[in-house]
Amino acid sequence: MIKLVEINEQNWQDAVSLSVYSQQKSFLDSPVGIVARGYVYRSCNASVFGISNGEQIIGIALVKDMDEEPACYDLQQFMIDRHFQGKGYGTEALRLILLLLSKEGKYDQVEVCVNKNDAAALRMYKKVGFEDTGYIDESVPDCRNLMYKFNRDMPLFSDKMITDFSDLLFQNAFKQYFSELGCKVKDWNVLFKDMISDGGNAAFIRTSSDGKVIGFIQFKPIKFSSWFFEETCGFIREFWIAEEFRNKRHGTALIELVEKFFLNNGIYTSILTTDTAARFYEKRGYYKALGCKAKNQTEVFIKRLK
Repeated sequence: MIKLVEINEQNWQDAVSLSVYSQQKSFLDSPVGIVARGYVYRSCNASVFGISNGEQIIGIALVKDMDEEPACYDLQQFMIDRHFQGKGYGTEALRLILLLLSKEGKYDQVEVCVNKNDAAALRMYKKVGFEDTGYIDESVPDCRNLMYKFNRDMPLFSDKMITDFSDLLFQNAFKQYFSELGCKVKDWNVLFKDMISDGGNAAFIRTSSDGKVIGFIQFKPIKFSSWFFEETCGFIREFWIAEEFRNKRHGTALIELVEKFFLNNGIYTSILTTDTAARFYEKRGYYKALGCKAKNQTEVFIKRLK
C-alpha cells in the first residue's frame, strides 16, 4: 500500500539512495538535492515526503508554499525510483499528496513545472487532473506550467488495498451493497470471517477526503487446471460504487486499479460474472466467455490483459 511518510533519521539513507533512469536525471534534482531544498525553503513551509510501498521507500517529493500570485502550493520535485516506475505508484502517491493539501486548504490550487520532453510525467499529471496553463517561464523555457485546481464540490479520494475484512469501512459499504441487491444475511460476522479464511481475497476501497466510501472492488487469484494445463486468472468477486458517486469514472478507475494489480502479479486474464452491468464491462474490453457459465447461471465475462 502506498503512503506518505516523514523523512527521518531511520529512513533518510533509503530516500537519498533512490535513482531514476539516465534520461530522467536532467528533469529532476537528486534525492540529496531534494532533501536539501526542503531545508533551504523552510521559510516557505517546505515539506519533503517519502513515498513508501509498505515499509520500503520508493520515492520522494517536495512541496512548498508560493505566495506570489497566483498563490498556490508548489510541487517542486516528485520522483519515483526507476525500479518502481510504470506500476501506477506515482499516480497513487500524487493523489495522496493532493488529498493532503486539499485537507490543509491553505490554497485552492497546486502548480508543477514539467519538462516538455518528460512525456511520462506529463501523462501522469494530466491523468489526475493537472492542466497546462500555457504560461512559460523565461528562465526555464523547456518547461510546461501545469496547474491543479481543487474542486470543493468534488472531493479528492484515496485508494487502500485491504485483506482484513474486519475493516469497518469495508463492512458498512458491503452491507449497503447487499441491501441494494436485496440480499439478506443471517450472520454478517460469519460472512466477513469467511472472506478472510477463503485465502487470497483482497479489495481496493476508495474513500473521499471527507471519509465517505466511494466504492470498492473485491478480487482474488483463482487457479484453473487440468492434467495438462494450468492458468491463474484474476477473479473480480464483488464491485460497488455508492450512488452519489456513480457516473464519475470511479468505477472505471477501480477496474483499472485491480487490472494493474493482476498484471503486476503475473496474472493476464481477468474474469467476472454479471447479470446487471454487461454493457459497462463490454465497454472496458470484457467479452462473454461462450460456453462458460457460473454455477448461479449468470454470464461469465473475461478480458485478456496482455
